[in-house]
Amino acid sequence: MKERLYEILNEERLHEIVPFLKQLSAEEKQTLVPTIKKMDREINKIIMTKNSYHTAGSVNQHAIIDIASFVCMDQKNFGKNYWSLFRNIEQTEQILEWGCPDWFSDFINDSIDAEFTAFNYQHILGWTEKGYIQPKPELLGHHLSNYPADLDQHPETLSTHFWYLCEYPSKSLPFQKEWFPLVQKLVTEQKIERIRFLKECLLASNRNFNKNVTGWFMDAFTALKPTEDELIELQDELMAGLTSVQSKAVNTILIHLKKMVGSSAFKHEEFAHYLPNLLSMEVKTVVMSSLTLTEKIFQHRKVNPEILGLALTSAFVSKDDGIQSKAAKIILKYIPPSETIKESISHYSDNILTNVRSLLETYIEEEPQELEAVVSEKIILTTEENKVKVIESFEDLMFFLPLAIEDPYSHHCDTALSGFARFANDVDEESVKLIEPVFLKACKTIAKWEVPYLNVLLCNLIINYGLNLLEKYPVQLKNLNKIYEKTSNEETTREAYSNYHKKLGPIAKVGAGSPVMKAFKELAIFTDEKIKAGDSVPLLFAITHAPCWISPVTLVERLEVYQNKNIEPHHLDMQLALQRCALDNTSEALQLAEKKLKGEYKDLLLFFFGKNTEPKGNFEHPAWWMTAGITRSPEKAFKEFSGFGYDAVPAEFFSGIYQWKTIDSKKNSYYPAELNIVIPKYHFEKRKDPLLLEYFIAEPRELSETIGMMWCFPNTLGSALAKVIKSCLFYSGIAEVYERNLVLNTAQALYKVKKPLDEMGYLFLGTIFLDGDKTIRGTAAEIWLEHVSHKMIDNTRLGKVIGTHEKLEWAPVKRFTDLIQHQMLNVSKNHNIALEELISNILLQMDNPVTNLKKLLEVYHEILALNQSQANKKVIEKLKDWKENSSLKKICNHLLKN
Repeated sequence: MKERLYEILNEERLHEIVPFLKQLSAEEKQTLVPTIKKMDREINKIIMTKNSYHTAGSVNQHAIIDIASFVCMDQKNFGKNYWSLFRNIEQTEQILEWGCPDWFSDFINDSIDAEFTAFNYQHILGWTEKGYIQPKPELLGHHLSNYPADLDQHPETLSTHFWYLCEYPSKSLPFQKEWFPLVQKLVTEQKIERIRFLKECLLASNRNFNKNVTGWFMDAFTALKPTEDELIELQDELMAGLTSVQSKAVNTILIHLKKMVGSSAFKHEEFAHYLPNLLSMEVKTVVMSSLTLTEKIFQHRKVNPEILGLALTSAFVSKDDGIQSKAAKIILKYIPPSETIKESISHYSDNILTNVRSLLETYIEEEPQELEAVVSEKIILTTEENKVKVIESFEDLMFFLPLAIEDPYSHHCDTALSGFARFANDVDEESVKLIEPVFLKACKTIAKWEVPYLNVLLCNLIINYGLNLLEKYPVQLKNLNKIYEKTSNEETTREAYSNYHKKLGPIAKVGAGSPVMKAFKELAIFTDEKIKAGDSVPLLFAITHAPCWISPVTLVERLEVYQNKNIEPHHLDMQLALQRCALDNTSEALQLAEKKLKGEYKDLLLFFFGKNTEPKGNFEHPAWWMTAGITRSPEKAFKEFSGFGYDAVPAEFFSGIYQWKTIDSKKNSYYPAELNIVIPKYHFEKRKDPLLLEYFIAEPRELSETIGMMWCFPNTLGSALAKVIKSCLFYSGIAEVYERNLVLNTAQALYKVKKPLDEMGYLFLGTIFLDGDKTIRGTAAEIWLEHVSHKMIDNTRLGKVIGTHEKLEWAPVKRFTDLIQHQMLNVSKNHNIALEELISNILLQMDNPVTNLKKLLEVYHEILALNQSQANKKVIEKLKDWKENSSLKKICNHLLKN
């Protein structure tokens, strides 16, 4: 049977496969499944040629396997292959006639989740008629969406299935251009009921469709031009649509509600129920449209002012001057200052802008509560709160290894590695069983296509350790062989693909695509050798405090162990430990070093911890001293180090200061500005004492290990940030998925480091304040808030970066002003003063008015009023020029009067 199938496949006898399958029993078909899978793998292997590539199988061989799979497999084994078998629909129909699988109906019903199918609505109707499938409404609606033709061919299409389309449309509905005029035609010809379709369009607002589909229904509703009578009939659906998460739906509904506001049938009290939610939305057009509708209600109807008035006060949740001013004017004109209204407004008292507060003085009785100045202590990098757990046993190690696999860039990885070195050999016949689930997790992780390099190293460390234990405990760990063999076979299959890099094997043989990876690999080999040798001397680089810090006292204690055992540290282990050392509080460590250490260790740490301002002693390990100097004083070149042989390394990599400028982007009008940052090229040099830094700077385009790099250089982040800026933030407006994630991860790492910013720190932070991604901007605001609280930010430097970008309109000013209003304004007195300084320095960079500068000046006016201060003298000079601009005249005069 298997031989016959191989014969058909190898000789490409496509015409013989169906007769062969017809004669098989159900059991025989099931027996063939493993063989079919194996054949499928063989014909799908990639064959590379000089200019292209193709699969090992021919077109006929693929067709033979497709048919055999469909006939012999169950739904789980066949998977979701909605294309291969159905390339030849006639052939598929013939197969279904003599052997329709019992899972075929479920298979077709599930096709709504498929990216693409080779069958359509008409095929589904035919299969239904023949009894092959029992279609669900979701299936019919989805496939009809993609088939705007032959609608009169089947009576149920327009009578039933069209309404399924309204309820379960395909995501591609809006891109089927024929549907829009077709629906209008069908309504005109009365083939579909007009009022019912209008109702379905409104119901679409709350059906969790994506914005394109929702927008299509809203456009269809508008295009049919519903009459006032129809709008009144659909009033309940219109009101319900006001709760939609899609702003287009809400805006469309508000437009139509305005058309009927004069009718006595308009339910204004019901609208008042929805108004607070509408006024709390972040989309300004929705809020302004809601205010306009509210004003029209007052103009056209006699209403109880307090019903709408109480709802109207919700507008003051926004800090937008236009929204607050419009709401205040409606209140002044139509709503008397009753106690109820006053109390409602008082809930928003602290949020009401200064100029609006003056309008509402008869409604606001109390003065705003004066903000307190936040006095925050200096951040200590190593405290009990961020101290990482120390592994105390083999059992602890087995608990921490899965955590490290989940996130190899977290402190769990360091904790696990240090525990590995200490407890890998503390195992017996009972505890050894704990390795199996960890081994399985490592195998499953490394078997994925895309795996972070640190995970490749860590998983191999675990797998090789498990295989060594297997030799000692074959009975207890009998399952490990099976797990490893499966993982190894999967990798062998993937090696057929040219873009697959082998990940499984001894650590020394794992590939390293860049110098950065080579550094990590060398440290992994060092750790592996310690484990094999049963060496429990502590790793120097293992962090003691999250996210990436080593306590200076612990560093001294670890070096004392090496000193007493007369062991020389691994050169990268030592450098990484120095780079991660927290240098904010070294007094205790300094005393301990003077007491416990001697020779080069002592001299090195007296310099590193700052007692010796200049390096003194025997420089036996130049890389140690150079690393200590760069980490302690990155901008200073010590003359004592001039003979170390590192002169070829550009000074920028030591100092972390790179030349940059923002320029007008002539080549692409869509991205108005370009950020140029100059990073010198550097090729890794083999030398006796290489710096760990050299591994990281030799590949400026290597970005995959950026977060790992930040955790290796937390004291000197300039080079890591410069890489991200050059690769991800060089144009305004770029929003690639990979770049977004990298920028966000970098911003979050910068927040966790909690150190004063350097030159590249200010450039990175200032740039992401203007990023197109809301989460990234929010993270920038969080960094600023914390740095202001702890008095470790220079708002003059930050303001210059933002202003330099914005004078070329790097990004819409509204992005920044919205961020200020939602996250940065009125946090504390200190933050308001810092915000004033920040905005002043942004404005000082601008020569000519930019789009939406008015909004920034309004925020500046508000912050000056809160701080009871006047505009910066140099800003005043600019305001005198800008007031000639008609759109800026009013706000400039306000600022000049202060």
